[in-house]
This record gives sequence, structure tokens and C-alpha cells, in this order.
Amino acid sequence: MIYLKHKQTSGMLPTSEYELFDDEIHVGKIQLRHKSSHGAGFPESMGSHIYYEIHPEYRSQGYGKKILALGLEEANKIGLQEIYITCMEDNINSRKIIELNGGTFVEEVMIPDESKKMLKYRILLSDPQV
Repeated sequence: MIYLKHKQTSGMLPTSEYELFDDEIHVGKIQLRHKSSHGAGFPESMGSHIYYEIHPEYRSQGYGKKILALGLEEANKIGLQEIYITCMEDNINSRKIIELNGGTFVEEVMIPDESKKMLKYRILLSDPQV
């Protein structure tokens, strides 16, 4: 059984963190920021709500798609109607995971310190007309 386990977090930015388990095996984690934010060195326009990672030995086994889907369910539970999520342009697997979970491309920005492009996606969680 694949499931998320809530982990207590603290800090100035309201964040929910979950660990992904497959039965009793810890395969990754996801952080859900209740407000969009960006890391140091990244443009403000590239703020996002979600950060996730799958441990290297469990990648390319469908866990990335599952952890994001479960994270989106949690985001919906706390009342978010849309999510912004980013990834580096060369991270093809993450791009596919985001797109498979309903992500639509918003913009790309060059990250000067890394000489790479970062991509931003939007995922709607609920019908804005409701």
C-alpha cells in the first residue's frame, strides 16, 4: 500500500510535509507550502507550492507521479485552488510527472548562477467557477 505520512513542521512559512511509504519502505517526501515561495537565488516569479523528491534507488518506478498526486489531494484539503510547481528544464522526468498530474506550462526563466532554465507549471485543483 502506498501512502503519505504527515510529518510535523515548523517555521515562518506554513508548510505541510509528508513522507511517502510503500508498505513500510520510505521512498520519498513532499513539502506543501500553503503560500507560494521561492528559494534564495531564484526569481520571485518562480515561486512554487510544492517540492518533492524520491530517493534515488526508487526513481523511475512511478513513485514521483504518485507522490505528486497525493500531494495535490492534500493541497485541495487545505483549500488551495491552484498550485504552482517548478523544475529545471533538463529534469525530463519531473516535467513528465508534473504534466501527467495536470500541469500546464506557465513560463521559463534563466537562472543566472546555474546557466539553466527553470520551468513553472500551474495545476488547477478545483473548478474556479464553483
